[in-house]
Amino acid sequence: MSRYKLTYFNFRGRAELIRMTLCAAGQDFEDNRISYKDYLKIKSDLPQNQVPILEFDGQTLPQSLTIVRYLAREYGLYGNNNLESATVDIVLNTFADTFFA
Repeated sequence: MSRYKLTYFNFRGRAELIRMTLCAAGQDFEDNRISYKDYLKIKSDLPQNQVPILEFDGQTLPQSLTIVRYLAREYGLYGNNNLESATVDIVLNTFADTFFA
């Protein structure tokens, strides 16, 4: 079983949907909340120089919606067929349009 480490700032922001997905999947994870000062120290070592990132099994995933989609597929939350997956994408994209606009 994977042990997840989610790194983001100490507020909800782009990581909150990841946190919610991990909880919905029943997965324990390390919620590594960092300050902006800490971020500046690690920025050059991050994929795409940004957070959130999800680390597990020697892998590092960037991009909040990519992480959510990965977790949803991994834990059977992404629908049972292509149409159901499209419905999940509608919800995710609506979230992104609303939250990130």
